[in-house]
Formats: sequence, C-alpha cells, structure tokens
Amino acid sequence: MSIFRLLRADEIEVKVKQVTEKGAVALLYKTARTDMDLLDETFGEDKWECDYKEIKGNLYCGIGVIQTDRAVIWKWDCGVESREDGEGNEKKGEASDAFKRAGTKWGIGRELYTSPFIFLNVATVADGTDGRGNAKYRLKYKYQSFDVAEIGYDDNRRINKLVIKNKGQTVFTYGVKASNATITTYNDYPTLPFEASSASSSGDLEWDEAFNEFISAGGNPEAFAKYCHKESAEQLTAEELRYGASLKRKEKKEI
Repeated sequence: MSIFRLLRADEIEVKVKQVTEKGAVALLYKTARTDMDLLDETFGEDKWECDYKEIKGNLYCGIGVIQTDRAVIWKWDCGVESREDGEGNEKKGEASDAFKRAGTKWGIGRELYTSPFIFLNVATVADGTDGRGNAKYRLKYKYQSFDVAEIGYDDNRRINKLVIKNKGQTVFTYGVKASNATITTYNDYPTLPFEASSASSSGDLEWDEAFNEFISAGGNPEAFAKYCHKESAEQLTAEELRYGASLKRKEKKEI
C-alpha cells in the first residue's frame, strides 16, 4: 500500500498527445512541483533529498528518504529530454522528468497509470499532411488548456471517475452517469471475425492511422474496447480498430 495519498484534481495536468479530425487524445500527468509538495507533506521538508548521476549517457535522478537512524533509502529512475524549444531547456526537462519518474517509483501519482483512454470532444482543423500524405490536424484554438475538474478512485486506488473541462465546458467524462447517453454500444454487432489479440501496437504509425480511421468513421473508442473485451481503447490493435471503422461505415450506409 502506498504511503502517499491519492492526487487531487488540482494536482493533475492534462496534455494533448494526438489531434484527430474529431477531437484530441490526451494524457494525465503530474509536475515535479507536485512530487516535491507530496514529499514535504509526507516526510517533512528536511527528511528527503535528491541526487543526479549520468549512466551510459542517460540522466538518472534518485530520491532519498532519511530514516530515523539517519540512513537513507534511495529510489532511482532516468528521464527523457524535452523537445527543443529554442531556449535550451531540453536538459532541464530531462532532469525534471527523471525526478518525476523517481517520485513514481516511491508511489507518487502512480494511480494516473489507471487512467481511462481520454478522447477530448474539442474542435480541430486540418493542418496539411504528413510525410506519407495523410491528413494532419491541430486544435482549432491553439492555446486552449484543459483541467481536471473531478476525479475519483476505488478501493484499489484506480481511477473510477474523471471529468475534464475547458474554460468551464465539459469535454470528457468517465464514470459519470450523464455520459452514458452519449456512448455508442456494439452489443448488436456480430462477434469479431478474427481472434482478439491481447497485444496492442498503441503509439506506432500503423496504430495511429487505424485509430484516426476509426474516429473519422464515428466510432467511440471506449465503447468499442468493451465490445472487444479490452479494459481500455489503448489495448485495441490496429486490426480491431479497422474492423470497428468498417462496422461504423456499414452502419451509416444502412441508416
């Protein structure tokens, strides 16, 4: 059991990972400041420390908690450089990322890994094509930000309720009764014409293209994941997403 309390809604940030024709895929994350606050709150400002070292070109951060006998227990992890911003903050981002990952090793914010697949209902516009000629999209309002308005957890520290808003407007809900009316069900569809796979290629180019095809066809990722007996949309394979897109296109033709 974690020695840290669960994160509050105001301690969680929302980051857009991918923009599609119908909306945006987002992730939940914490900032290094949140880790610092939780360490201070749990152990005391003078009862923990951090250190950095480079191993085979990778920057590692360790968070050490000082015990009553003055011994220090350390937990380490490495970070990833931030994207270039023209101001040379890449290494700063790597150090911050390593610190946050070390905090996760201690259990700070580990519950964020139980987040549902987040698809924000926001306006997007076309933004040219990629190297393979596929359409790209961006947020219609470039500088809009998203906030976690509500979050809930079950007895196993897993997220069971999540509400995300943009300037007071709800753009995503999970575990909230009001959202049930907007979820498309696939109960009347036939069984999968192939064996469902437990291996997902979420994040690679083929999966991204299949996901965009599914969304463009009007599919609901979370509902379709349940139809495929998956816990979340990120566990869907590219083959399953393409099949889901074909079902939605067929459904539209029959209407």
